[in-house]
Amino acid sequence: MTQSHQFSIKILTGHLNDVFRSKEGAHQTGSQINWLYPRTQIKIKLTQWIQRIEKPNIFQVSTTTMHGPKRIYYGKRFARAFWILIVGSALALLCFQTYLLLEMYFSKPTLSQVSFIVNEGGMDFPAVTVCSFNPIKKSYVRELNASGDLTGATLEYLLQTNMDAMFLYSNLDRHNLKKTHDQAETYFQNHTDFRTIKFLRTAGYDCGEMFLTCYFGGRRFDCCKYMKPKITSLGKCYELDVQNLAPEWMKKQISPGSGAGLQMIVDAQLEDELRGEDSDASAIFSNIYENGFRYYVHPPGANAELSSEGISVSPSRNVYSAIKAVSHNLLSPREWGNCSENWPPSYKTKLSYSASACRALCIAEHFNKTCGCAPFTYNVDGSENEQLFIFLKYRFSEHRICAPYESITCMDKHMIRKVNGSEYLELPDCEECHMECQSTSYTSYNSYGDGFNQGSLLWLKKFSNKTEAHIKNNLAIINIFFAEMYYTSYSQVQATSFTQVLSDIGGNMGMFLGMSVITITELSLFFSKIFWIIVSRRRRQYMYSKKATEKVKEQQLDEAVKEFQERRSRKNSRENIYSLSNFHKIAPISEIPNKFEYNNQDDTLSTSSSIELKIDSTQLQRHLNQHPSEGNICILIPEKIVRRNSTHLENYTPNSPVFTIGPISRNHKRAESPTNILNSVN
Repeated sequence: MTQSHQFSIKILTGHLNDVFRSKEGAHQTGSQINWLYPRTQIKIKLTQWIQRIEKPNIFQVSTTTMHGPKRIYYGKRFARAFWILIVGSALALLCFQTYLLLEMYFSKPTLSQVSFIVNEGGMDFPAVTVCSFNPIKKSYVRELNASGDLTGATLEYLLQTNMDAMFLYSNLDRHNLKKTHDQAETYFQNHTDFRTIKFLRTAGYDCGEMFLTCYFGGRRFDCCKYMKPKITSLGKCYELDVQNLAPEWMKKQISPGSGAGLQMIVDAQLEDELRGEDSDASAIFSNIYENGFRYYVHPPGANAELSSEGISVSPSRNVYSAIKAVSHNLLSPREWGNCSENWPPSYKTKLSYSASACRALCIAEHFNKTCGCAPFTYNVDGSENEQLFIFLKYRFSEHRICAPYESITCMDKHMIRKVNGSEYLELPDCEECHMECQSTSYTSYNSYGDGFNQGSLLWLKKFSNKTEAHIKNNLAIINIFFAEMYYTSYSQVQATSFTQVLSDIGGNMGMFLGMSVITITELSLFFSKIFWIIVSRRRRQYMYSKKATEKVKEQQLDEAVKEFQERRSRKNSRENIYSLSNFHKIAPISEIPNKFEYNNQDDTLSTSSSIELKIDSTQLQRHLNQHPSEGNICILIPEKIVRRNSTHLENYTPNSPVFTIGPISRNHKRAESPTNILNSVN
């Protein structure tokens, strides 16, 4: 087999550049002669390329769904800096916005939602508690004082037991308080069977004496049949709880207006009031300045004084109370709220939980620890066991209620604090008493009418058997009704949710970086692989061996491609030689050196721009023998070649222009212009 030999030719650039500029319109020919690049530059370019392709293999920049990394990786200089700035700014904004969203979520924000709810079947009617401003009857006091040792001061001291402690503290005369207390002790010694609660129950008016008649929805009913007595700070009161005690037709108001609500006609019985005349006890003053009644509209089962402000009406008056129900629904602590559904662990009571009742019992506990007793007004537990209110040795029993003197003395000694020269009463904050989660309150809009007309007087006289003077001086008419058949609901709701926060974060991720759940999965896999490589020696060895294997495969592939190109070049060389049309005379073959180089436009020698022409001498010699020449060969310069003085790797393609070499034909003995001749260099 004939062995092929390759040799090199050195060419001056001065003539080569002129040839490049003059050969316009020609076509590229075969690939017999190869253009080889300097070895140093090839090594640098390959090293950079290997370093670049290693990063996509790890992070897969070209396939990630995240916006930015691909542009940064493939960008050049200023473009790369620009995209780094944009992506960095977007990432910073995304982190800041995510921080704000998470901070808001973990602060547990809430907001109020207002709803207007219509009850098509009617409005549930509330409970009503009615109290008289005259707590005891003069006739009862006369019976009680049959022995003559019950003085007016002692009677007043007894009635102060159930009065508001704060009112007593501000208004009692401390100089006479001890004297009055000693007189009461003397009376209790003489009457060991005296019971305070029994006294308050029997001294007040009976239900039949206070209520003449009642109507609901225009239908008359027996008031006292559905009422039960209650002892409050005003004495003996009566509560009408239609939801628990009344028949079904009284439980709902089915239409708005006073004619569809509750109407009560009450009697003040002022003739039986203590006036201090003759041998009667002196008149009693509490914290009430008028005659008549106070009534409370409140939810069923709730303490009247703690859940309602109360409405007053005097005799010979008509009062119209248009009420509106308001429902409050608050969030519990586990739902970001601060309400309480149950009593604190230290409280033992059967009452339904409410913030006002909790605070009352909290203050009662404070008095009990400090003074050994608690004022009557804070006994909201509803317990009316006689043993709780028995005077024992002029005091109450183990769980006892404070006498007025004990309350005032204890507060003066243990609860007064001085700040900047001013005195104030220090009571517990009761921080454990949070608002109840669900509550209902009633707002009333009141209007009054003074006196009775002649027709109403005749009608009242007919069914009450009272005189006209008694009616004018003692009777009052109370009207309670719903003005509208809906109620207002205030609900505390969460201002955000976990799902909403995730949605907001996802929206910001998409807006700033085009990220999604798929992107998060990609990043998770990427960091997990990096972590695996860091902690696993076996994984690192595997990656090293894999990289070496891939390198060997790449080398084998390059060699195969190179061999294929050489074979194709040899196959096409014969056809390329026949296609020579434009050529230039050079030195004889025997005188061709093994290296050639060319000058640039500045006529300076550039070794980095040197090219090497590899010539298959066997094929060339065979062709020259078939076509005799004068011993000289020519090189065909293609028209479209790479730009002058360019040696960058990225400008090289498989279709690069080829220098073709061949013999000088006899038809072309005349030389071209000197600028187109390639001079040989020895």
